[in-house]
Amino acid sequence: MLKYAATALVAMVVLGGCNSSNQPPANSANGSTPASGATAPLPAGNTLTGTISLREPMAINEGARIEVKLVDVAMPDYVLAEHAETVSGQPPYAFTMDFDPSKIDRTRTYVVNVLLFDGDRRFVPALQSPVLTGGAGNTAEIVLNSEATPGEKLNDEFTSLKSRIGGMRRIQDSFLNDDLSVAWDGFVEAGGKVRFMRVNSEKGDGETAVRSNVEYAFVDEKPMVVSRRAGNGFTRVGWDANGNLVLNRAAGGGTVSDEEAKAFHADALKALAMAQPKAARK
Repeated sequence: MLKYAATALVAMVVLGGCNSSNQPPANSANGSTPASGATAPLPAGNTLTGTISLREPMAINEGARIEVKLVDVAMPDYVLAEHAETVSGQPPYAFTMDFDPSKIDRTRTYVVNVLLFDGDRRFVPALQSPVLTGGAGNTAEIVLNSEATPGEKLNDEFTSLKSRIGGMRRIQDSFLNDDLSVAWDGFVEAGGKVRFMRVNSEKGDGETAVRSNVEYAFVDEKPMVVSRRAGNGFTRVGWDANGNLVLNRAAGGGTVSDEEAKAFHADALKALAMAQPKAARK
């Protein structure tokens, strides 16, 4: 009987040991089981390589700059390695970046973040690009999307504002000064501030008369966008909240000069001074 009990006890110990060895180790941080791939060996070496391409083909100007960073996906501000360079030619671009393997924790997730700057246009990753852990290697293929430029965003804001003027209070006036005839209407938002104006003018008579059609948008009583019709197109300039010129499109292509942009800004202030007193009256 004692012999049987001893044999059974030995069997239980052996079975218990087998079961224990088959259980994945608990995560020391939270006591949970590591995710699949967390114990996979890290790729050999201390170098990351990859290619950078664009989802939508677009010409990149000389002097564009790329910034590549290796980061912990849970702490993107903690940069483990980084590389920056000025690129020439067109995508795809190749990159190589060294990192310190001793800083890599195989239970965490790392990604390669890339930014491409081309003038005032920025390109950002379309998807995350995991590397090094969880079965990922030390090579990344990164596809970038183009973000709207500040000028494009301002142009969209102008178009949106123009579509909403029907819901604003309208004011209007006209005057004649020698050979100059001016008629305008403005649109006032709640609070009595002019947000949008249309000014039509004609100088001279007959076939030699010079006609002008200009639209003005304002924010916080400051010029936001000036849009002047020219033939079948528009010359359009606009400023950000700090007064910096960020939208500059000349009719037919190209841009206007700094002096022309300043003249547009001055004209916008004159138009606002003409309309705002009338807008303040209920």
